[in-house]
Amino acid sequence: MKQREAFIAVTYRCNSRCSMCNIWKTENLKEMLPSEYSKLPTTLDTINITGGEPFLRNDLAEIVQVIHRRIPGVRIVFSTNGSLTDVIVDRIREIRAFHPRVGVGVSIDGLAATHDQIRGVKGLFDKAIATLESLKAQGLTDLRLAMTIQQENYREASEVFAISQKLGVEFSATMVHNSEIYFRKSDNTRPLSDSDANEAIKPVVDSLLRSRRIKDWLRAYHMNGMIDPSVRASFHSRCQAGRRYFFVTPEGDVYPCNVMDFRIGNMTEIEDWSQLWTQLAGEKLDAAVTGCGHDCWMVCNTRSIMATHPLRVGAWISKRKLTLRRASVKPQSQ
Repeated sequence: MKQREAFIAVTYRCNSRCSMCNIWKTENLKEMLPSEYSKLPTTLDTINITGGEPFLRNDLAEIVQVIHRRIPGVRIVFSTNGSLTDVIVDRIREIRAFHPRVGVGVSIDGLAATHDQIRGVKGLFDKAIATLESLKAQGLTDLRLAMTIQQENYREASEVFAISQKLGVEFSATMVHNSEIYFRKSDNTRPLSDSDANEAIKPVVDSLLRSRRIKDWLRAYHMNGMIDPSVRASFHSRCQAGRRYFFVTPEGDVYPCNVMDFRIGNMTEIEDWSQLWTQLAGEKLDAAVTGCGHDCWMVCNTRSIMATHPLRVGAWISKRKLTLRRASVKPQSQ
């Protein structure tokens, strides 16, 4: 089994009070030591380090050093609320000195008033923008604005996309999800109807498809799946959770993803990664993934779909781009 991606929450400490997430309410916090991350599989191509707010860990650079020694060429992407601008900029500079393959995603969930309301911290929008600008000034090119689409902000998707264009950074988005093991929430709601979401998000999808960058086309495919339940349903049986990617909690529990409540094992209780993947564990994992009833569509599963079904994804992109091209050609007058 060759896992390619890991989503690692290094802490549940958080200085936001997000309406769609209860991580900040977590008590009795326990966090793995930096040395314990040396057990990660060497097959990983990408690691997303998240939280809570990961930059609240003073030993974050030590964690990355351990990972660097274990997997020197891995791409490490940090997901942050952008509140600790000076700390984030200094820490990224420190990390890039020994591990250059670094990216940062800063959460922006709407225009200023909407973002601050969702995140529960007044003035956080301005801090997040300042963090993006400061990281860009540092020369970081793997930089994106990340939006969580939900009932409170979906109408502002195009405007948030425009902010990313103005800043000259990438744009990514995901639909709000429920998760008892991660977000500690079960009552998040998506936009009122597919038609509402489609009206707000389709212009962003079309803008991404008009780009000359393949990465933007793939993001368009991802965003289309957010508003098209038939696309999500067609790939439900092809989920690669636990096989191609996995999720690790701050205390070291390993799950197939950050939604499915199926604990595979704990990193602090093993000496080598292979100990988690016995034949019996694999059989139980297959059964859990097959029986999963979550209607999820996040970067982790769409990226695996793109990697394992490139022709199908490519066909969708080609068809939509052709439709856009035809729509842009005005009929000549008779």
